[in-house]
Amino acid sequence: MRLDGRLVAVTFAVLVVALSVFGRASLPAFLVLAVLLLAATAYVAHFWPRTTLVGAALVTLADPSVTPRFFPEQLNLGPIGASEPLLAVAGLVVAIDAMRRGTFADGFRGPTFALALLFVAVAAISALVNTTPPLVALLGIFMTLDAMAIFFVWRMLPMRLRDAAWAIGAIVAAGVAAALFGIGQVLLDPNLLGFYSFVGRFGEGARITSFLGNPNMLSPVIGFTLPFALFGAVRLERPGHRWLAGAVAFILVLALVLTFSRGAWVAVGVGLVLGTLLLDRRALLVLVLLVPLAWATAVVMPRDLLATQGPDARPPAVPDWIGSTVDRFDDLGGGDLRIRFLTDGLRIIDDNLLLGVGPGRYGGAAATILGSPVYDEYDTQLFGFRTVHDFWLHLTGEVGVIGVAVFLTMVVALLIRFLRAAWRSEGLAFILLAGAATATLVVGFNNLTEMLFEGNVPAILIWLILAIGSVLAPSPRLWGPIDGEPSEEPRGRYPRGA
Repeated sequence: MRLDGRLVAVTFAVLVVALSVFGRASLPAFLVLAVLLLAATAYVAHFWPRTTLVGAALVTLADPSVTPRFFPEQLNLGPIGASEPLLAVAGLVVAIDAMRRGTFADGFRGPTFALALLFVAVAAISALVNTTPPLVALLGIFMTLDAMAIFFVWRMLPMRLRDAAWAIGAIVAAGVAAALFGIGQVLLDPNLLGFYSFVGRFGEGARITSFLGNPNMLSPVIGFTLPFALFGAVRLERPGHRWLAGAVAFILVLALVLTFSRGAWVAVGVGLVLGTLLLDRRALLVLVLLVPLAWATAVVMPRDLLATQGPDARPPAVPDWIGSTVDRFDDLGGGDLRIRFLTDGLRIIDDNLLLGVGPGRYGGAAATILGSPVYDEYDTQLFGFRTVHDFWLHLTGEVGVIGVAVFLTMVVALLIRFLRAAWRSEGLAFILLAGAATATLVVGFNNLTEMLFEGNVPAILIWLILAIGSVLAPSPRLWGPIDGEPSEEPRGRYPRGA
């Protein structure tokens, strides 16, 4: 029986409120409410699968700092948070329903699945060559590829162009919400609602974290949502919609500036320039106009309007934007940890060029959780961090140039599909495909300074965007002619009565 959607939404709201009120204080109450929430997730995944998958994926943004506030103190799920149980239940229901209607295999058609299997094979050979313990190897491979599950599950569902638009719109809206909350940390209080800003080491003042808890996690989310707003600002049909998209792009650029995440600045800048040059140079013009406007706004905007100030407190100082940035880049030659990770990692790669040191043995969370002899062997360490903050360095160290070449091929093949389909599309289809292509470029470059393809935040949302793009740009069209744009006809088959 399919209940009214409004009743289901109210039920979810009641369960979340009950978790916030009772879950923190009582472990039994938390477990009961959590089981009810998972049962409700299974129900909505059956009747509203796309909405459920997008909603559960967006919960990953709350996992670092929000959902732990709902958990009892004696229960610590570590990096799992609330998103993985929700996604596991939703994915299982979607997969079972796909088997019943005959669309399960659709999720695995195309080169992405074949390349993922090839990557697993290379990683397994690396583990055998390096005599990596099976548990370590399995955890290392799993933590690299687990976020990909949503890619294949999403592709099991039929999808119209408007379905893709609503899904991407929800992701962009979440990015805007995170950006606005972060701007509020500057405008109102650096510790707004108990979410603390970072204190910059080079005179930046407060670096916004929003509700993600880390500026280096906020900035990638802004980075892969910004392309959709930029292309919308020049390609949406109605002038009002174009202005709205431009305003969204401005909010995202302003928040990106306030993160003071220089690695993201460079990655987003390079990715956006390449993407807009390849797809629509008018979007690049919009970006060129927005960057100085956002920078000027960041300089003149009021600060700490609601922060508690003593009678002798001085007004908060305006950050030294240029000087702090110059000092930050100067620090790269003076013992910066990322440079230390890079130099040590290159030594390891040089000795294990083809197949690396084995999955789960270097640079990722698996090596931290289970330990690794590689760090002692090469007299290196992570200095209290979980990872080396460079996905490509980590991946090359673990599975060598062969493994990283396979993984890169998988990503680049998707990028080519998006670009080719976007060049032959118009309107909304172009915005979605061009945004997905440019987001792929941004994420690829940002992985040089972060571990975006490992871990839930933001890897699951990245793979969801790639899944949506892959359905709009099917792989059989990769090398053949592409006629027209994606239509309103569903990709895949709907169950009877849907």
